[in-house]
This record gives sequence, C-alpha cells and structure tokens, in this order.
Amino acid sequence: MADASPETIQRLIENSEKGLSQIEMSLPLILKTRLVILDAIEKQEGKDVTLDLTLAVLDTVLAENEVIYDLSTSLNALLKAKDDYTKRFYMQSLNLCFLEACQLFVGEDGDKNGLLTKLEKLTQQLNQAGCQFIAWHIIDDIQAFRKDYCDKELRNITRHYDDPVKMYEKLQGLDDIDFFAKGASQLMAIRMEMSVLSSYLLNLLTSVKKDTHSIVSDKGCGLNTKCMINDSIFKAFKKNCFKDDVNRTLDKGQTTLDACYGLYNKCLAAEKFFDDNGCQIPKVFNKMKALVQMRLETLFLRYDIACSVWGYLNAASDKERSQYLRLIHITKQAALTHIYGYTEKVREKSLWTAIKRIEEVGNEKLDLETVEESLKDLTGNLAEDKDNSQIFAHYRYKQGFYIPARLEAFNKMAHHKELMDAMKLLNICKTLDGYTVDLLSIINEKQKQETKRQQDEWMDMIDGFFRQR
Repeated sequence: MADASPETIQRLIENSEKGLSQIEMSLPLILKTRLVILDAIEKQEGKDVTLDLTLAVLDTVLAENEVIYDLSTSLNALLKAKDDYTKRFYMQSLNLCFLEACQLFVGEDGDKNGLLTKLEKLTQQLNQAGCQFIAWHIIDDIQAFRKDYCDKELRNITRHYDDPVKMYEKLQGLDDIDFFAKGASQLMAIRMEMSVLSSYLLNLLTSVKKDTHSIVSDKGCGLNTKCMINDSIFKAFKKNCFKDDVNRTLDKGQTTLDACYGLYNKCLAAEKFFDDNGCQIPKVFNKMKALVQMRLETLFLRYDIACSVWGYLNAASDKERSQYLRLIHITKQAALTHIYGYTEKVREKSLWTAIKRIEEVGNEKLDLETVEESLKDLTGNLAEDKDNSQIFAHYRYKQGFYIPARLEAFNKMAHHKELMDAMKLLNICKTLDGYTVDLLSIINEKQKQETKRQQDEWMDMIDGFFRQR
C-alpha cells in the first residue's frame, strides 16, 4: 500500500490541528447567532435579503466547520493506522466526506440547492458582484474536485454490506494513501477560499445589522461540564482492556478477509468443475458458498465496528471523539440492520435468520438464545435511531440542512452507552464469526463422511461382484 510522503503527512497534521482548534472555539457562538437570525426572520414583515444572506453565510460557516472536522478526523485516523483494513476503512470515510461535501456546497445533479449556489443568488440581489464572482470560482473548483476525487460507487458500497463479495473486490483497489491525502489537502484549500468569502460577508453584514454584531462579538462560552464527564469516560475506556481487544481484532483483519475470500473462490472453482464436466452441483457446495458469504459479511461488520471504536480511542479532543461516535453510531445501525433487523419484515432477510435456518445449527450446541437476547436488546431503539443515522451519514438531503440537528444530536449522545453497545456488538460479531467457522467445519466433516460412505458402498459392490465370480 502506497503511503503519503512524510512532508505531506506533517503539513496535513499541522493544518488539521490548527483548523480543529479554531472550530472548537467558534462553534457555540455561531450556533447562538444562527438562532437569533432565525428568530428575526420568523418575526420580520416582508422579505429581508440581508437576514436571508446572514443565515446563508452562518450555514456555510457551520458547513465548512463540520466538513473540516469530518475530513480531519478521518485523515488523522488514516495517517495513524497501522493495518491495511483500518487504512481502507478511513479511506472510505474520506471518500464519503468528499462526496457529501460536494453535494452540500454545490448540489447534486444540478439541483441548484447547494449552499454556495444560495450565496451566489443572494449576493447578486445585494449587488455584491465581487462576492458573486468568488462564489462562481469556488463552485467551479468544487466541481473539478468532485470529478477528480469522488468515487460514487465506493460511497454506495460503504457501510451497506449488501454484497460482501463486491465490497471486498472494490476495497482491494484502495491502496493509495497519497491520493486521499492530496484530496483532503485540496478540499481544505477550497474550504479556505470559502472562509475568506464567508468572513468578508459576515463583517459586511454585522456592520449593517448592529443587533447581530453584539452577538457575534460575545466571548462567553462558560464551563462545559458534560465535556469533562465525556473526557473521564474516554480515559476510563482507554485504560481498560477495550483498546487491546480492538487492536487484537484488527491485527489479522485483512489476512482473515483474504483467506475467507479465497475460500469463496474455491467454492466457485468447484462449481465450475462440476458444470464443465456435466455433473450436477452437490447441494453441499451451495450451502458452503452461502456460509462463506455470511462469514465475509460478518467479518466486514466486525472490523468496521472495531475501526470506528479504534478511532475514538485515538482521538485528541471531545469534539473529535464526537465525530468518531458518529461513525460508531452509523456502523452500529447498519450492522444491526443486517444482522438482526428492526422489523419482522427486515428480520426475515437478516443474517441471523439465515444462520438459524441452516440445518446443522439444530444439531450443535450453539448458544443461540443468549445471542438473540443481546440482539433484541441492542435493536430495541433501532427504528427511533434511524433519524440520527440519517443526519450522521449526510450533511443535507434534498432541501434539508442537517448540520444544526447533527450538532444537537452530538450533544445528546451518551458516550458510555454508545461505546458499551459497540463493544457488545463487537462480541456478538465475534460469536457469529465463530458460528460460521464451526458450521463450515461441521458441513465439511459431514461431506467427508458421506464421501467415505459412498466409497465404502462402491467397494462393497465391487467385492460382491468378484466373490460371485
């Protein structure tokens, strides 16, 4: 795998840390100002383009900050990662950030709903030709960035797990860290262009609206008690065995996946052999191939949960940890949906139902009841959590601007519960992986015994034939 150059890494880390510290300080103030502007817009009589533009600028600033946070946290994790699987996980996260950021700022498929598109229209109405020209320039830069660095197919595969074989084959092509580092660097540079525009507009607007200026100048943010509690939780989790468990899980992640995919190809080769020779494919091969696919899916779920927890345990601040909790939440939601489902209809197609339907499960002492109770407990609030998963996965959808709701959801997240759920799910995935391995071994042994029985029958028939002569 091609690593980024030391110079690129150092420059990116410095830029990330500088940007993150600035955002931490400014975020409460921006949110407070935005609420005041929204209130003023609701109370106004008629249309006030200045207020509309102020809201658009504040939304753009929030968007810049959230994108740079997602970008920086995924990039920092990628540069710190030691194993190939974790590196590929955070390459996927960066690609997701690239695509979502482009959609947020310039819209998707020409829908004209991007934040910069709105800014461009509003500056035109206020006769700010210079700002309008800069907005056009940034929009062009983002469109060029999207063409060079965004992979929509990879985005659609990321954390969906619908086709584990296709997912494996696609992820094997992710081997150039420098490509993603350069993409992150370019998006940071575009963000700096946006910051120049939004800072100029804010200064211009606050000089016009004096009531807004008094809020923007406010410095008091107070003592964040919840941040202190979250910091204590983080230190407790980092000290105990969770970090060791996660590291051990990821150490052999890519190797285990490679071996599982290799076994799947052997199943395909066996099927081809029977087909080429005009023989009926034994049912056992179809059963083994299905089990191998189940195991491949289980491994992806297990390692993705481990990667998101690993990121949290290596984070440097409360806000950065919140970004990793977002990844934990998204991955947990996707994993539980695939493993167990949150409705009876979804459960019929779940991995858990597929495993329970395997004939050999009933003959083995597998602790199905305990695992199912844990799955029921974890999926208890899954339907209600869908809204959070939507806003955590996207910056906007159609007309919806998710970032204020996302930040509010971050503040409500119970760090210890998210982490305990993630570790519980990690253990369930480990158990399911063990089940698939055991079942493959049982089916293989049964097939050997069946083959030996058939050989013995043939030998008895031959012996009988010669005895008669």
